[in-house]
Amino acid sequence: MTTEHMRDEMVFFGLHVKDGRRWYSIDERDWRPMKIGGTVLPGFFWIPVADDENGAWSSYWMRLQPGARSLEHRHDSTELIVILDGVFTDDDGTDFLPGHTVSYPAGSRHSTSSKEGCTVLVVAHTGSTLVSQSQPTRA
Repeated sequence: MTTEHMRDEMVFFGLHVKDGRRWYSIDERDWRPMKIGGTVLPGFFWIPVADDENGAWSSYWMRLQPGARSLEHRHDSTELIVILDGVFTDDDGTDFLPGHTVSYPAGSRHSTSSKEGCTVLVVAHTGSTLVSQSQPTRA
């Protein structure tokens, strides 16, 4: 059964609920512009997926449009990324492909990009903080 779910006043068309179990199928209508703090990241979109009820972690889908490049940011907690499709590129030039995972320790700083675009699943305890306020450039 497909349901519309309200979370932070957002409707999610891809959310399914049955007997307390929740699962999510990516629905193009659910993508929202991504922000770090109040700064919108051009070419980055996200869909919140699930949170631990005790606050230990939260997860979300993140999509980078072709050519998107993030601002430099610092991870406030360890972050795990699973690449679903496309190529996710770190600022040192390392490419991560579908099926790869990459984790960033708390306090690490970097920026990311994708020449062709990609979709990844992100799991972390807390968010990130911008290090640079300058506008990102296209990859």
